[in-house]
Amino acid sequence: MNKKKSICISQIIRNIIIAIFLLWLFFSSDGLMKFIIAPFIICVVLSLGKNIFLIFDKDKYVNIFNKLYAIVFLLFAFCFLIFWSYTVIKNNNYLTLLFTIPFWLMLIYFIHKCFFKKNQKSLSSKRETKFNIKIIVSGFLVFTVLVSGFICLIIGIKDTYHINKITKNYITTTGYFKDYEIYNSQEKRKHNRSVTSTTYRLIYTYKVDGKEYTIKTDYGSGTIPNTDSTREIKYNPDNPNEAILIGTNRNNGLIYFGTFFVLGGMVFVLIFLYAMGIFDKVKINILGLYIGIVFFIIGIGIIAFQMGTISSFMETIKTMRFWFLIPVMFIIVGIFQTIKCLFFERIEMNNNRKSN
Repeated sequence: MNKKKSICISQIIRNIIIAIFLLWLFFSSDGLMKFIIAPFIICVVLSLGKNIFLIFDKDKYVNIFNKLYAIVFLLFAFCFLIFWSYTVIKNNNYLTLLFTIPFWLMLIYFIHKCFFKKNQKSLSSKRETKFNIKIIVSGFLVFTVLVSGFICLIIGIKDTYHINKITKNYITTTGYFKDYEIYNSQEKRKHNRSVTSTTYRLIYTYKVDGKEYTIKTDYGSGTIPNTDSTREIKYNPDNPNEAILIGTNRNNGLIYFGTFFVLGGMVFVLIFLYAMGIFDKVKINILGLYIGIVFFIIGIGIIAFQMGTISSFMETIKTMRFWFLIPVMFIIVGIFQTIKCLFFERIEMNNNRKSN
């Protein structure tokens, strides 16, 4: 069996495992989540078909599956960006709207790359240019993503520092989940069914000197905690009505998404450095190691972000239900990729050198 077929078979096995997992999620979900998961299932099935035809060297069908994959993925990305932009505009959250710009630019670039590649080649053959358009566009997209990430981080860290400075002398107490109100609700008709996506503003109560006070979250939560859930609250001893919830808040969300943008953008920077030959003399797979660390951080970050909204780790598992498996998979893949790049790939490289 040649190397090409062995790679295709490993991809087929991986696609089957992912497809089974996504199908389980699909049939375990309700409403809007099914429409979110469905495109990923279609993409996995198309990838599976492509690898099957690759084994038999059927290039014509491979190209068809590649085109279908690109169409489904780009259509899903376009619908997602439309929905995201509409939601933030409706909520007058124009700062978040700015962060959709890099994704719009990336979507336009991928559409151009997938469906207008031939035209670009014909133009480049007619005249020589001093600059590579692909590098310029890709560099601009990566730069935009990194700048957006740093803006999120700066705003989130700055506001967090300001809040911590103000609440330095506040007193910590326990708050109890009491009620909720609708933060945002979207309803659509799909196949004669009403599909609603709702987020909630959670309301907690706390007592100071026998008097009860209430505080609301400054973000929308997709889940409602149990009635006995608790959160730590810091209040102003001079004015107990002034208080903040300890844990996840709007600023934490900015820090998390900012970190995600920066880490994601740095992947493309490392790819560029690899192409330049910067890491040729490094024995460790830097890019693979970095991706493993990023996966691990994302998995931990998802759990930490969710834990900040409720009182305990066990309640986090109960609240997330089967969705808890997603960050766990990120953590497992991250650890596996990190260990693989630090040890196993290094051993394989040494063996290849000895054989040569």
